[in-house]
Amino acid sequence: MVTIYELALAKTYGIGIHTAKGLMKRFGSAKALFEQNRANLELVLGKQPRTINEIINRSMFPQCEKELEFMQRYGINSFFFLDENYPQRLSNISDPPIVFFSCGNINFNISRNVGIVGSRKITEYGKRVTNDIVESLKKYDVTIISGLAYGADAAAHQAALNNGLQTFGVLAHGLDMIYPRENFELAQKMKANGGLITEQFTKTKISPALFPLRNRIIAGLSDLIIVVEAAYKSGALITARLANDYNREVFAVPGRLNDENSAGCNALIYKNLAHILSRFSEISYLMNWNEETENQPSLFDKSVSKPDLPALDAKIYKIIEENEGINIDDLSVKSSMTSTQLASALLNLEMDNFIISLPGKCYKTK
Repeated sequence: MVTIYELALAKTYGIGIHTAKGLMKRFGSAKALFEQNRANLELVLGKQPRTINEIINRSMFPQCEKELEFMQRYGINSFFFLDENYPQRLSNISDPPIVFFSCGNINFNISRNVGIVGSRKITEYGKRVTNDIVESLKKYDVTIISGLAYGADAAAHQAALNNGLQTFGVLAHGLDMIYPRENFELAQKMKANGGLITEQFTKTKISPALFPLRNRIIAGLSDLIIVVEAAYKSGALITARLANDYNREVFAVPGRLNDENSAGCNALIYKNLAHILSRFSEISYLMNWNEETENQPSLFDKSVSKPDLPALDAKIYKIIEENEGINIDDLSVKSSMTSTQLASALLNLEMDNFIISLPGKCYKTK
C-alpha cells in the first residue's frame, strides 16, 4: 500500500517521473520531501513557486486521504515507482507512472504479455481475427492487455476470458467508475482472472488528453502490441508508436485497400512500424515462443546442422555465415553467381527464415 506522501508526490503540480526520481535520490523518500523547508526545496526545484508551495502547504493531502480511504474500502492495490513489486516492464520505460492502482487478481510477473488494440468501430472480421489471435496464443499462457474501450479492446478482453487467459484493462480514469458503462459487466468478469489498472485518482473527469497516457501503460506493460483494425488517426496508432519507442514488437493485421477501418494498420506496415500479421504462427516465432525453440536447440543455432538446401542456396548461406553483415556486391564477387541466381537464392533463404536482410543490402544469418 502506498503512503499518503507517495500519493501526494504523484498529485503535486509540476512533478513528473523524472523530477520525482531526482527528488527521491536527493531526499530519500516522499515523506522526507514533504518535511523539507523552502530553502532546501528551492535548491532542487529552483523557480517553481507553485510546486514548492504545494509541497510546503501539503495542499493535496485531503484528496490523498480520501484516496486512501477508497483504496481500503474496496481493496485497491497500489504501486509506487520505487516499490519492489512495481512491474519490471513498466519501470523500464522512460515515463512510467509515479503511482498506479489496480483491482482484481492481477499477476504482473507472468512471462508473456500481449497488448491488443484497435478501432472502437470494429467489424465482424476484426472481432473474428481478434478471437482467432487470442485462441492461437492460448497455449503460450499469455496475458491479454487492452483499454476496456468499445470495439477491439472489448473483443480482446472477451476473447481472453473465453480462452481462460488472464486479462486486464488499463483505464483513463479512476477505479470509481467504468467507461464506457456498457463494459461494466465485462470489467466485473475480468476481476476474477485479471482486473483493472489506472494511474488516475478517483473523481477524475474523463478527458481526451488522458487516453494517450493510458496507451503508454498498455505499451509499457506489453511484450508486443497487435493492432487488429485501426483508422488512419486511431488512438491505437499512438499505442503502436509508443510500443516502438519502448522497443516492443508491433504487429498489424493488414486490411483491404480503401478500407478506412484498416488504413491505420496498412500505414503501420507500409512505414515499417509494424510487422505484417499474415499467419498467427509469426507471433510466436518472432517472440521465440515456439515449442521447438523453447525445448530444443534453435533451427538457426550455428551448432545445429541446417536442412539440406539447394546447391546455390547452400553456397550463399555458407558465404553469409562466414561473413556476417556482408553486402550484396561482395556476395556477388565471392559466389561468382549471376545477378538472377543470387537474387533467387537470397529470396529463398530470406523467405525460409535462414537469413535476415539488413539496411544497405547487407545480410546475416539468423
